[in-house]
Amino acid sequence: MKTIIKMIAIALISLLFTACGGGGSNSTTGADTNTTTDTDTPTLIIHNGTTYGTVTSPHTGRVWLDRNLGAARVCESFDDVACFGDYYQWGRNFDGHQDSTSGITIVQATSISGRESEFIIKSEDWVSVDSTGSARSVNWSKTDGSSVCPVDFRVATLSEFQAELVNSQNRDDAFSNFLKLPSSGIRKFSSGTLVKKGTQGEIWTSSRTSVRSHVIYFDANNALFLSEVRTQGYSVRCIKN
Repeated sequence: MKTIIKMIAIALISLLFTACGGGGSNSTTGADTNTTTDTDTPTLIIHNGTTYGTVTSPHTGRVWLDRNLGAARVCESFDDVACFGDYYQWGRNFDGHQDSTSGITIVQATSISGRESEFIIKSEDWVSVDSTGSARSVNWSKTDGSSVCPVDFRVATLSEFQAELVNSQNRDDAFSNFLKLPSSGIRKFSSGTLVKKGTQGEIWTSSRTSVRSHVIYFDANNALFLSEVRTQGYSVRCIKN
Protein backbone atom coordinates (compact mmCIF):
# COMPACT_ATOMS: atom_id res chain seq x y z
CA MET A 1 0.00 0.00 0.00
CA LYS A 2 2.82 2.45 0.85
CA THR A 3 4.44 1.69 -2.51
CA ILE A 4 1.17 2.47 -4.36
CA ILE A 5 0.74 5.77 -2.47
CA LYS A 6 4.33 6.73 -3.26
CA MET A 7 3.82 6.03 -6.97
CA ILE A 8 0.64 8.14 -7.03
CA ALA A 9 2.47 11.03 -5.33
CA ILE A 10 5.30 10.93 -7.88
CA ALA A 11 2.77 10.95 -10.76
CA LEU A 12 0.96 13.99 -9.31
CA ILE A 13 4.22 15.91 -8.89
CA SER A 14 5.13 15.13 -12.51
CA LEU A 15 1.76 16.39 -13.78
CA LEU A 16 2.04 19.62 -11.77
CA PHE A 17 5.57 20.23 -13.08
CA THR A 18 4.46 19.83 -16.70
CA ALA A 19 1.39 22.07 -16.24
CA CYS A 20 3.62 24.85 -14.88
CA GLY A 21 5.83 24.76 -17.99
CA GLY A 22 8.78 22.91 -16.56
CA GLY A 23 11.22 21.04 -18.86
CA GLY A 24 10.87 19.57 -22.33
CA SER A 25 10.80 21.13 -25.82
CA ASN A 26 7.15 22.17 -25.44
CA SER A 27 8.16 25.21 -23.38
CA THR A 28 7.21 28.53 -25.01
CA THR A 29 10.84 29.61 -24.69
CA GLY A 30 12.31 26.45 -26.16
CA ALA A 31 14.36 26.41 -29.38
CA ASP A 32 11.83 24.21 -31.21
CA THR A 33 8.89 26.56 -30.80
CA ASN A 34 7.26 28.27 -33.81
CA THR A 35 6.06 31.23 -31.76
CA THR A 36 6.31 34.49 -33.74
CA THR A 37 8.25 37.28 -32.04
CA ASP A 38 8.67 40.94 -32.90
CA THR A 39 11.93 40.16 -34.67
CA ASP A 40 10.11 37.71 -36.97
CA THR A 41 7.68 40.38 -38.19
CA PRO A 42 8.78 42.09 -41.44
CA THR A 43 9.04 45.86 -41.38
CA LEU A 44 6.28 47.46 -43.48
CA ILE A 45 6.42 51.12 -44.40
CA ILE A 46 3.60 53.07 -46.04
CA HIS A 47 4.67 56.23 -47.84
CA ASN A 48 2.74 58.27 -50.41
CA GLY A 49 0.22 55.46 -50.80
CA THR A 50 2.70 52.62 -51.44
CA THR A 51 3.67 49.88 -48.99
CA TYR A 52 7.35 48.94 -48.81
CA GLY A 53 9.42 46.37 -47.00
CA THR A 54 13.12 46.59 -46.20
CA VAL A 55 16.20 44.54 -47.09
CA THR A 56 19.58 44.46 -45.40
CA SER A 57 22.73 44.44 -47.50
CA PRO A 58 24.93 41.33 -47.13
CA HIS A 59 27.85 43.52 -48.25
CA THR A 60 27.60 46.65 -46.10
CA GLY A 61 24.89 45.90 -43.53
CA ARG A 62 22.93 48.95 -44.72
CA VAL A 63 19.11 48.85 -44.81
CA TRP A 64 17.30 49.71 -48.06
CA LEU A 65 13.70 49.82 -49.24
CA ASP A 66 12.95 46.52 -50.97
CA ARG A 67 11.70 48.11 -54.21
CA ASN A 68 11.80 51.27 -56.32
CA LEU A 69 9.65 54.19 -55.23
CA GLY A 70 6.09 53.62 -56.44
CA ALA A 71 6.59 49.92 -57.24
CA ALA A 72 3.72 47.54 -56.47
CA ARG A 73 5.98 44.64 -55.45
CA VAL A 74 9.52 43.32 -55.21
CA CYS A 75 10.81 42.30 -58.64
CA GLU A 76 10.29 38.72 -59.78
CA SER A 77 12.40 39.26 -62.91
CA PHE A 78 14.41 42.12 -64.41
CA ASP A 79 11.52 42.89 -66.79
CA ASP A 80 8.70 42.58 -64.25
CA VAL A 81 6.44 45.55 -65.07
CA ALA A 82 4.79 45.49 -61.62
CA CYS A 83 8.09 46.44 -59.96
CA PHE A 84 9.20 49.27 -62.26
CA GLY A 85 7.77 52.02 -60.06
CA ASP A 86 7.72 55.74 -60.80
CA TYR A 87 9.92 57.93 -63.01
CA TYR A 88 11.30 60.97 -61.20
CA GLN A 89 13.06 64.00 -62.56
CA TRP A 90 16.18 64.57 -60.47
CA GLY A 91 15.66 66.27 -57.10
CA ARG A 92 11.93 66.71 -57.71
CA ASN A 93 9.22 65.97 -55.15
CA PHE A 94 6.26 63.59 -55.23
CA ASP A 95 3.97 65.99 -57.09
CA GLY A 96 2.33 63.86 -59.78
CA HIS A 97 4.98 64.24 -62.48
CA GLN A 98 6.52 60.88 -61.49
CA ASP A 99 3.48 58.93 -62.71
CA SER A 100 4.31 57.35 -66.07
CA THR A 101 1.04 58.68 -67.53
CA SER A 102 1.30 62.26 -66.25
CA GLY A 103 0.92 65.12 -68.71
CA ILE A 104 3.85 67.02 -70.22
CA THR A 105 4.79 70.68 -70.51
CA ILE A 106 7.69 72.67 -71.94
CA VAL A 107 7.43 75.33 -69.21
CA GLN A 108 10.18 75.08 -66.59
CA ALA A 109 9.23 75.21 -62.92
CA THR A 110 10.26 78.33 -61.00
CA SER A 111 10.73 76.57 -57.65
CA ILE A 112 12.10 73.18 -56.64
CA SER A 113 9.18 72.77 -54.24
CA GLY A 114 6.47 73.70 -56.72
CA ARG A 115 3.42 71.47 -57.11
CA GLU A 116 3.26 71.26 -60.89
CA SER A 117 2.00 67.82 -61.89
CA GLU A 118 3.34 67.74 -65.44
CA PHE A 119 6.53 66.07 -66.61
CA ILE A 120 8.70 68.93 -67.89
CA ILE A 121 10.36 68.32 -71.26
CA LYS A 122 12.74 69.88 -73.82
CA SER A 123 15.06 71.66 -71.34
CA GLU A 124 18.09 69.96 -69.76
CA ASP A 125 16.82 70.99 -66.34
CA TRP A 126 13.20 71.02 -65.20
CA VAL A 127 13.54 74.12 -63.00
CA SER A 128 14.89 77.60 -63.75
CA VAL A 129 16.60 78.01 -60.35
CA ASP A 130 19.18 75.94 -58.39
CA SER A 131 21.46 75.61 -61.42
CA THR A 132 24.14 73.69 -59.47
CA GLY A 133 21.60 71.27 -57.97
CA SER A 134 22.78 71.88 -54.40
CA ALA A 135 19.29 72.62 -53.02
CA ARG A 136 17.82 69.57 -54.70
CA SER A 137 20.58 67.32 -53.42
CA VAL A 138 19.69 68.53 -49.93
CA ASN A 139 16.00 67.93 -50.67
CA TRP A 140 16.55 64.31 -51.66
CA SER A 141 18.74 63.81 -48.59
CA LYS A 142 15.95 64.67 -46.14
CA THR A 143 14.96 61.93 -43.69
CA ASP A 144 11.85 63.51 -42.15
CA GLY A 145 9.45 62.10 -44.76
CA SER A 146 8.84 65.48 -46.41
CA SER A 147 10.78 64.55 -49.54
CA VAL A 148 10.38 61.47 -51.77
CA CYS A 149 11.58 58.86 -49.24
CA PRO A 150 9.85 57.63 -46.04
CA VAL A 151 10.84 58.83 -42.56
CA ASP A 152 14.43 57.77 -41.68
CA PHE A 153 15.19 57.07 -45.37
CA ARG A 154 16.76 59.19 -48.13
CA VAL A 155 17.81 58.81 -51.77
CA ALA A 156 21.05 56.82 -51.94
CA THR A 157 24.32 58.45 -53.02
CA LEU A 158 26.53 57.28 -55.87
CA SER A 159 29.12 55.81 -53.47
CA GLU A 160 26.43 53.89 -51.58
CA PHE A 161 25.26 52.25 -54.79
CA GLN A 162 28.85 51.52 -55.82
CA ALA A 163 29.45 49.68 -52.56
CA GLU A 164 26.49 47.37 -53.23
CA LEU A 165 27.01 46.82 -56.98
CA VAL A 166 30.78 46.39 -57.02
CA ASN A 167 30.69 43.15 -59.08
CA SER A 168 27.68 43.93 -61.30
CA GLN A 169 28.34 43.87 -65.03
CA ASN A 170 24.86 43.89 -66.62
CA ARG A 171 21.10 43.93 -65.98
CA ASP A 172 21.10 40.27 -64.88
CA ASP A 173 23.62 41.09 -62.14
CA ALA A 174 21.55 44.11 -61.11
CA PHE A 175 18.48 41.91 -60.70
CA SER A 176 20.40 39.08 -58.97
CA ASN A 177 21.69 41.60 -56.43
CA PHE A 178 19.83 41.69 -53.10
CA LEU A 179 18.27 44.99 -54.25
CA LYS A 180 16.48 43.20 -57.13
CA LEU A 181 16.93 46.15 -59.48
CA PRO A 182 14.64 46.06 -62.55
CA SER A 183 15.23 47.22 -66.10
CA SER A 184 12.43 49.75 -65.82
CA GLY A 185 13.44 51.92 -68.77
CA ILE A 186 13.49 55.71 -68.89
CA ARG A 187 11.10 58.58 -69.51
CA LYS A 188 12.82 60.77 -72.09
CA PHE A 189 13.29 64.47 -71.40
CA SER A 190 12.97 65.23 -75.11
CA SER A 191 9.40 63.95 -75.44
CA GLY A 192 8.11 62.51 -72.16
CA THR A 193 7.71 59.06 -73.72
CA LEU A 194 8.73 55.83 -71.99
CA VAL A 195 11.42 53.81 -73.74
CA LYS A 196 13.66 50.80 -73.06
CA LYS A 197 11.20 49.19 -70.63
CA GLY A 198 12.37 45.68 -69.81
CA THR A 199 15.72 46.14 -71.55
CA GLN A 200 17.67 48.72 -69.52
CA GLY A 201 17.46 50.43 -66.17
CA GLU A 202 18.65 53.77 -64.82
CA ILE A 203 18.38 54.85 -61.18
CA TRP A 204 18.98 58.34 -59.86
CA THR A 205 21.36 58.96 -56.97
CA SER A 206 21.42 62.12 -54.84
CA SER A 207 24.96 62.84 -56.07
CA ARG A 208 25.71 65.45 -58.74
CA THR A 209 28.23 67.40 -60.75
CA SER A 210 27.81 71.16 -61.26
CA VAL A 211 25.46 70.71 -64.22
CA ARG A 212 24.34 67.06 -64.24
CA SER A 213 23.50 64.30 -61.75
CA HIS A 214 24.72 60.74 -61.27
CA VAL A 215 22.78 57.63 -62.24
CA ILE A 216 23.25 53.88 -62.09
CA TYR A 217 22.89 52.41 -65.60
CA PHE A 218 22.61 48.78 -66.70
CA ASP A 219 21.55 46.89 -69.83
CA ALA A 220 22.21 43.46 -71.34
CA ASN A 221 25.96 44.05 -71.59
CA ASN A 222 26.90 46.86 -69.23
CA ALA A 223 26.62 48.24 -65.71
CA LEU A 224 27.90 51.79 -65.51
CA PHE A 225 27.89 54.95 -63.39
CA LEU A 226 26.94 57.95 -65.54
CA SER A 227 25.96 61.62 -65.34
CA GLU A 228 22.70 62.69 -67.00
CA VAL A 229 20.58 65.80 -67.54
CA ARG A 230 18.18 66.39 -64.68
CA THR A 231 15.01 66.37 -66.78
CA GLN A 232 15.26 62.65 -67.53
CA GLY A 233 12.74 60.40 -65.75
CA TYR A 234 14.44 57.57 -63.85
CA SER A 235 13.74 55.18 -60.99
CA VAL A 236 14.59 56.05 -57.38
CA ARG A 237 15.65 53.77 -54.49
CA CYS A 238 15.92 54.86 -50.84
CA ILE A 239 18.42 53.86 -48.16
CA LYS A 240 18.05 54.13 -44.40
CA ASN A 241 20.07 57.01 -42.99
